[in-house]
Parts: sequence; structure tokens; C-alpha cells
Amino acid sequence: MDQALVDGFKYPSLEAKPRAYWNWLNGDVSLAGITRDMEEAKKTGLGGLQIWDSEAMRNADGLVPVGPRFLGEESVEAIHHALKEAERLDLDLGLICASGWNSGGDWITPELASKNLFHIGMQIEGGGTIRKRLPFPDVPKECPIGTDGLPLWYFDVAVLAWPHSDDKQIGDHSEVVDISDSFRNGELVWEAPPGKWHIERFVCTNNGQQLIAASPNSKGYFIDFLDPEATRFHFEYIFAQLGLEKGKENQTRLKTLDDDSMELHGGIQWSKGFADWFENQHGYSPVHWLPVFLGWDIGDKDKSGRFRYDYQKSVSDLLIYSHYTTGSEVCEEYGVQLVAEAGGPGAPFWESCPVDALKALGNVHIPRGEFWLGNPRNLFLIKEIASASHIYGKKHVDAESWTTWRRWRDGPFTLKRLVDRAFAEGLNRVTYHVFAHAPVEDGFPGRTYHAGVDLNPQVSWWSKAGPFMDYLARCSHMLQQGLYVADVAYYYGDQAPNFWPLYHNVPDKPRIEGLGSGYEYDVVNSDVILNRMSVKDGRIVLPDGMSYRMLVLPDRKDMPLEVLMKLESLVAEGATLLGPKPSEVPGLTDYAERTKKLRELATSMWGDGGEVNPYGKGTVVSGYSPEQWLKREGVAPDFAPEDAALASSFDFIHRETATSHIYFIHNKTASPLQATCNFRVKNAAPQLWDPTDGSMKDQYVFQQLGDITGLPISPAPGGSTFVVFTKGSSRPALRTLSTGNSLDSELPEQAVIQVSGQSAVLECWQNGTYTAQSDQGKAFQMVVEDIPLPQELTGTWKVEFDPAWGAPAQVDFSKLISWTEHEDPGIRYYSGKATYRKSFTLPSGGISSGQKVYLDLGQVGEIGEVFINGKSAGILWKPPFRTDITAHLVEGENELTVEVVNLWVNRLTGDKQLPAAERFTRSNIQADGGTWLANYSEWKEEPAGLFGPVRILFSKMVTLK
Repeated sequence: MDQALVDGFKYPSLEAKPRAYWNWLNGDVSLAGITRDMEEAKKTGLGGLQIWDSEAMRNADGLVPVGPRFLGEESVEAIHHALKEAERLDLDLGLICASGWNSGGDWITPELASKNLFHIGMQIEGGGTIRKRLPFPDVPKECPIGTDGLPLWYFDVAVLAWPHSDDKQIGDHSEVVDISDSFRNGELVWEAPPGKWHIERFVCTNNGQQLIAASPNSKGYFIDFLDPEATRFHFEYIFAQLGLEKGKENQTRLKTLDDDSMELHGGIQWSKGFADWFENQHGYSPVHWLPVFLGWDIGDKDKSGRFRYDYQKSVSDLLIYSHYTTGSEVCEEYGVQLVAEAGGPGAPFWESCPVDALKALGNVHIPRGEFWLGNPRNLFLIKEIASASHIYGKKHVDAESWTTWRRWRDGPFTLKRLVDRAFAEGLNRVTYHVFAHAPVEDGFPGRTYHAGVDLNPQVSWWSKAGPFMDYLARCSHMLQQGLYVADVAYYYGDQAPNFWPLYHNVPDKPRIEGLGSGYEYDVVNSDVILNRMSVKDGRIVLPDGMSYRMLVLPDRKDMPLEVLMKLESLVAEGATLLGPKPSEVPGLTDYAERTKKLRELATSMWGDGGEVNPYGKGTVVSGYSPEQWLKREGVAPDFAPEDAALASSFDFIHRETATSHIYFIHNKTASPLQATCNFRVKNAAPQLWDPTDGSMKDQYVFQQLGDITGLPISPAPGGSTFVVFTKGSSRPALRTLSTGNSLDSELPEQAVIQVSGQSAVLECWQNGTYTAQSDQGKAFQMVVEDIPLPQELTGTWKVEFDPAWGAPAQVDFSKLISWTEHEDPGIRYYSGKATYRKSFTLPSGGISSGQKVYLDLGQVGEIGEVFINGKSAGILWKPPFRTDITAHLVEGENELTVEVVNLWVNRLTGDKQLPAAERFTRSNIQADGGTWLANYSEWKEEPAGLFGPVRILFSKMVTLK
């Protein structure tokens, strides 16, 4: 057993604990408020906060005042105070590298600000000297303008002339004439050949793009993301304002600079060094091809498309180098890491994120994605981020988590079900969105950002949030260990921009065609194939230890010649390559000759059209899906329930360390599941590790057949667990465990506690005949007759409310109902904590040896904490709402207290019906948000309180012999 794995699971480290976007709305914070936030974050189980100066974009009644300029004197004082408190409290801090997003500020001059290529043109008749003033192109109104009416910063890229044609066809790029030398001081003087000519002036200048959601005193320009000097200047300005020194290690608790998603201004991306970058990359100048941007075809549509391909690749590569590579280098110089949402998403969300997402993510220290709650287009960008981390050797897969327009109407179980999907796609560090700085004096729920899950000290269930944070930390710890296990590396092509999936609408875990849910994969790009892939023992391997059984190609005909040449060498060394034969190269440079070479090489690799072609030590496969080929090669699914009908009900991820196989399994459904599941593991005994409470239980009912271990698991609705196999471990096992009775399905299943050669110890919850068979064929049996029946607690409950929130101080409930069903509007619309009290007496005889007693609350809205005789027996925040109360019981009468906390949405709903002066809640947000895709419905009350049935359950340890 790996003790570090065990210790980190029981007591997660700072690195595993969740983090949060810490909104300083409008830049308005107090030092005392900063301290309160950080102490609450520490107490509740967070590992860090990311300072985010941002605008209160929805600010009803001006609740949030305007604060100081970001990185001005007052702002820096507040950041320094937070850094000191982080040291005292042992918390990590990050800083969003702008007010709002993305990168920029009022210190960015036009020379370093975001740019586009603009143009304006005319038609002329040639055949003599032409004298024409060429006006300046129209530019966005936000472009900084000088006193002469022209932009403060610009340069003329070119003035081009080409023969005019109504069908916008140019025979060859040589017909495009660069007449820039004939253009001076706004006037063109040109000896024009006869004929009708099209003249176009191309100018690079600022597009005026402003920071998005910057606080009122912090507006400023985006930097030029195609200029490495702009990124360096911007980051070094931040570090200088904070007083950080280059080359000094561990000088601060500031651990990260954080870059949000890339949302560039539309238009033609250009910068002062772009033409040189393009020519160095492709071997020709882009200038003569600029008419393509105006809708002209040069040569034909194919050639024009090839130029566009080259252009988009250059934009992607230059942006990645200028911002992400350069930004990471600058951060390293100051002992800080760069975190970035560098991978989109692309269309239909952001049409102007122009990168090869995997490469962009691979050039930052910590790749970050995002997933939303209730997004109508299913924004869930995790699988791409996880692939980037895996293939570029990054430890963390981070995500902006639970961003949403839904406000104060989702509890921890709802959040768990969504984050479990993210964990199964590869997430291993949660940075939730948002934890707003909200002064107590502003009321409840108080200030918050316009989009976010609202999880801060002002949320109604914050005092009970600790176990949920612990759950996130334990899951993250486990999923940060070792390496991801995948069978397939899937090449997603060479085009830019490029995302996975390319069109972003992902209601479920994204798959590749022909690979079922029991097999896992990573997405790879050209950069990784060319620079990081090799072959060892027939597997494709990466320098950091990742390996794959095969490389799968996309269903497209183009491939760079260099990529195919590298694939040829991999196959020759023993790799398996599956997919269609490529037939052409992309891009314009020497494409005819390069396509000829590609076809010759592809023909030798794929052969004469057969489905399987041995090549060197490896194999090229076509005509099979990835799953068909894996099964042909005898590779079973890595995880699968034996009942195939349940395959869509489960999701999983598998990581492997030197000592263990770690599987995270989650139930995607809202119903309990019972299934025997097969794991592709041999010579290792299983344990179930519960991230809810840190418990680790040996499993005794399993079978090992060859390379497969079959294990019955029974997750609760939306439940999850880790199945951990310690390599080389063994223990006596039962092949089967059954009962001859018809058992109550509402009670827990029997659990095997210990197995020896002569007996098996079970925890049983109901009477009956239990039968088992050992792995050696030995039969065990036991008749159990003395377990008490469940005891339902009926009758009147005394319920106490906080009258400051509109409900009576105490009410008797004759039966358990949702507060929303109560006739008193103060209870119907109540939000906050209510305390249920009741006494009960155990059956005569008390608790016998080997017996345990549990309390099952039935249904709860949203969270309950159980107290027995004044002692806490645990916080229950997800089904089953059940806890062991044995240690807290006394003989005779026992006092039961259940503190139940619901969501703010109920009181907010009730307040909508009251005059403003009579409302109990106060916030800058007065309703759910909406988008251009869908408007959310009005707030309505959600079921709340203790619904029951509340039952005392009994179990007993019995020995089968």
C-alpha cells in the first residue's frame, strides 16, 4: 500500500484542495473583509483564492460602489494584505492578469494594444499616370485617434493593385502588384498599365478592443496577442506594481497569474511582425495574397483555401508563441506559474479564438478549461484540457467550475453530479466560479458576480459546506496521482483553429467515432506527434510516461507531409496506425511536389487497399473501427458493467501509479445501481475508497479471470467511488454472496467485512438466510433472525426557525413536509437553517454486541446535520442521507436534533412579492441571468426541509461458517 496515497486521501494536501475565483467587484474591498473571506475559505477547506478585480455588471440600486483602479496604490495595498494573510493562513493566491478579462489595462499604449488589418479600395482605369488620394480605412470607434483624426498608431502594410474582374478571379498571384512605393502621404502616383484595376490600401492599426467586464476605474485596451513584447510588458508591469523581483524564488504567496478565455475582436488578425513570421514559417510573403481576405480567389478556390490554411496556422502559432510561451517564460522569471483558459471553446461560443487548442494549452504551466451549470449549449470543456495536460506532461487539469446564470438555486448534490462528469473526463483541480467578496453589511445573499455558482460565506449552506469541499479535495488528490490510462491516441488534424470537439455542444462525455465507452483516449496534435512521440515495445510513448496502444487518424484526406513521415517511422518501429489513407498535403508551399511525396509514402504504408498492412515492425489498419481492432487484438474494455444495458449509466477514469490502479466510477443516473463491473486489472485485490468520508474498505466479493477482475458495486443515485487495486495484493475472496429471502430494497445491502478460509463476517441489515461461496469453492451459510426492524420516527416534530428571516420562531410539524407546502408564507419562502427536534427510545435490550445503529433521514432539501444527545453525527449532503449514530446513543431516551439548511432561492422568490422596504434579502442580482440562446424562468421556491421518512436502522455483524 502506498502510504502517501492513503495519507493524501484521508487528509488532502493544499495542492488538492479546491480554489475559487475571488471577485473584487468594482474593485471595492476592505482589508477586514479580505481577512474574513480568507479565514472562511481556510476553515471551509479551500486551498486558495484567485483575486479577480471585475465589474459588477448587474448592479441593482448601485449596491456595489466603485472602488479604486486595479493595480493602483489602494488596489496594491489590498493585494499585499491578501498575500500576508495567505502566508498566515497557508493559502495559495492567484491573480487574474487584468481587471475583467483577458489581458490588458490602462497602461497598454496603442503600440502594444490589440490590432487588426483594415483596408479600403477603389477601381481605376489604367493607361497612364494615376494620381489618387487613398483614404484611411474605416476603423472601429474604440480605436484610439489623434488630433489629426487618424489612429495614434498605425502602419501601412501594402497598397496592392490587380486586374479587376466582376467574378473576383485573379489568374495568378503574380498579377497582384505591390505599388506601395508609389504611395506617399496619402496619395497614390502610379503609372498604371491599360485596363481596369482594383486598388486596395491595407493598414494595420488598433481595433480598440477593451477589457471585458473591467471595473469602472480600470478600463483599458487588450494587449496585442500577436506581439511577444506586449505580453512581456504587460506581465512585467503587473509584477513591478506588486514589487516582485525577477529571479527571486519563493518571494510571495502569489503562485499563479491567471488568463481567462481568449475572446479576440473579429477581423483580420495582424501585427507589426506578422508578415515576417508568416514568411519564415511558409517560405513566401502573405502580402500578394491579401486580396483573398476581400473574397477574391487567386488562381482558384483551392489555392486561395491553401493560403487561408497557412494564414490561420501562422496566426495560431504566433499567438501561442507571443502570449502563452512568452507569458510562461516571464512568469517563470518571477517564480510564478501561468494558468490559462487557452483552449477555447471555439464555435459556436467564441468564433475568434484562433488557436490549435492543444498546442496553446501545452505552452502554459497549468491548462484550464471550464464547465457550466445549465448552459443551453452544453459548455463543458474538460476532455480537451485533460488531453493537453496528458500529452504535454502537465500534472494539473484545472477548470473554471460551475459557471452559470442560475442563481442561488443549486445545492452541493447538484454540483457533485456535474463535477463527477468532469472528474471522469480528466479534471483533477477545481477552481470554482465564483467566491465574491461580499461585505456582511450589504446583507444576504449580498454582492455577487453576474455569472457564477455563488459559493462564499454569504450562501445559505456555507456553514455546512466543509464535507463537500473535502469531497472535491479527495477526488482531486486521487486523480493527480500517476498517469492516465488510455488505449488510443486520436489525431485531431492540423488545421487552425482546432478544438475538441471542433463544434462545441457536449451534453455528454465526448467520444471518438468507433470507440465505445469502456475504452479511453487522448486527443493529440501535430506538434506532439512530431516532437514528443516514440515507440517502445509496440506502444506509442511520450517522454513523461504516457503510452497508447494505437494512433487513430481523423476522417479527412489532408495531412502535412512531415506528420506522415513521422508516422511512418513510428509504424516502422512497431506502432499501430488506424485510419484512412491521406491523399494531399494542406497549405500552399510546394504543395504539388509535397502531395506527390505524401501519396507515394501513404501507398507504401497502406498497401494495395487491404484492411491490414504489416509495415516494418508495426501495422497500418483500415476498415476497422478502433474498438473492433482492439477486440480483435484481445484487448477487453478497461471498465464495463457485465450487463451491457447499464453501460450508459456509468462513467469512469483510470489512473495508474507504480503501486496501484485507481479507478473513479460514478453513477450518471438519479437511481441506485447494482452491477458487477469488469476491470482490466489482474493480480490485485480491490478496495473501495469513499471520497465522501475518506473511508477505505477491502472488498471480498470479486472474481479474477485472466486479465479481468469482476467486482459488484452499488452506487447510490448520482453516487461515486474510487476502486483501488494495489498491485500484487491478494486476499481470500467470495465468488458469490446471496440471500434466499426477498429483502427490503430500501435497506442497505449486506457488506462483507472479513473472509478467512473457514468463515466470512458480514454486516447484515435484515433477517434472512445468507449464503456465500469462497474462491476455493467452499460454501458458507447463516440464518439471521434477531435484527430489529427499522423504526420510523413518526408523530410531531418541533421545528425552530430564525424569525429574522420571516418565519415563526417555533412550529410543530405533525408530519414531515416540504416547507414550500406549509400554509404560512414565512415558512413557505423561508431560506436558512431550521432545527428539527425529537426524542426516541431504542428497543428494549439496548445495543447488543456486534450491532450498529444508523439514522436515515430519507429525503432532505438541501443539507442536514445530525446531532444525537448534543453530539454531531455528521453532515449529510447527498443520498443516502444516512449516518452511523451508534457511538452517540445512550440507554433509554435519546435526543435527536437535525439542522437543515436550504437554498436562498425560496426567500428570494418570496421577496419578489413584497414591497422593496419589506424584503429580507438584498443583492445586486435580482433574477437569474439569460443569454442570447435562452432566457431562464423566474425564480420559484424549491422543496426544502426534512421530508423523511426518518428511520432508525439496525445492522449486525454475523459470521458465516
